[in-house]
Amino acid sequence: MFYAALFEAPVNAMLTREAEHYCRDLELSGRLTPAEQMHMSLIGLGNGKPQALMSIARHIGLLVQAKPFDVCLDRLSAFGGGALVLRSSDHSPAFQAFWRQLSAVVDDSPLQPFVTNSVEPHVTLLRDRVGVPKLRERAVEPICLTVRSFALIRSHQGKYERPATWQLNGQDDALAAM
Repeated sequence: MFYAALFEAPVNAMLTREAEHYCRDLELSGRLTPAEQMHMSLIGLGNGKPQALMSIARHIGLLVQAKPFDVCLDRLSAFGGGALVLRSSDHSPAFQAFWRQLSAVVDDSPLQPFVTNSVEPHVTLLRDRVGVPKLRERAVEPICLTVRSFALIRSHQGKYERPATWQLNGQDDALAAM
């Protein structure tokens, strides 16, 4: 289970094309992330959480207030488990503020003990346990995009479920939901 920034369908398709390009250029043979599953992982909560924690995780999303923000993905690197990922080095103030706010709310909640300490915001393009670990991080042509929503995602055997999705509209959704 994890929180993730979501992208719009055209961005997901573009990221899939980039993944195919890197797969060919780097001679990788792993499994590409399907376009409908593209996202930027933000905070991992580990596996197998009870339903009560799922409810808390849903409530936390209501507490995060942010406007849509831009982020540029410009670093290609290997990540745990043989994942080829894109990361951002631009340190967008709006993105950093959103991530800090979400992290602070999670850290102040019963979810804090479940936070995985290895998650750095990233977009997983593909998984190849043999080829990817041999790659060194490199700068790539930036892919700049706008994040307009985020979600709580539960992943199980390669299938994704979104128990909750929140729009970034700059208003306090907790008050709007009352």
